[in-house]
Amino acid sequence: MNNEPALIQNEDELSKKLYQLRKLKEEQAHEDERYQKEIDESNAWYLPSKQARKNKIEEVESLIGEFYMRQYDKNPYYRFKSRNGSVSKRKTTSWQHNDKKLLESIPDEFIKRSVKWGDYKKTLQATDSGTVVDDNGEVVDGVTTTQTIKVDIKTTTPND
Repeated sequence: MNNEPALIQNEDELSKKLYQLRKLKEEQAHEDERYQKEIDESNAWYLPSKQARKNKIEEVESLIGEFYMRQYDKNPYYRFKSRNGSVSKRKTTSWQHNDKKLLESIPDEFIKRSVKWGDYKKTLQATDSGTVVDDNGEVVDGVTTTQTIKVDIKTTTPND
């Protein structure tokens, strides 16, 4: 009762094994073809439906974001929360810096081979005009900021 396949002993057995191999490969090719056909059929109905839904989602999110920004202009603390989800804002600051200019004015504790930007940035304050000041209130050359407001839309899940 050995589960190992028997070794081929002669050319007749070899011919039978070649036939078996050919039939197995044909069967696999047939299954692969059927599988690909089913995937193609599924994609034919799924992908257009998915794209249409994605476009509609983007449209609705755009409408929500536009409404939120109008409300934000009236009240900078505006938030909306309901059982269907919430809409709020998140302010993000993008930092642009020129290491060559920074090396001229940055304290030595923030310099390794180049500027330790992450550590130095923690000591800086961004102004509404886009300039940056250090702990002493002096404007830092070579660093500017851009602040943007991102509307954060979260919908609830059916289990919430």
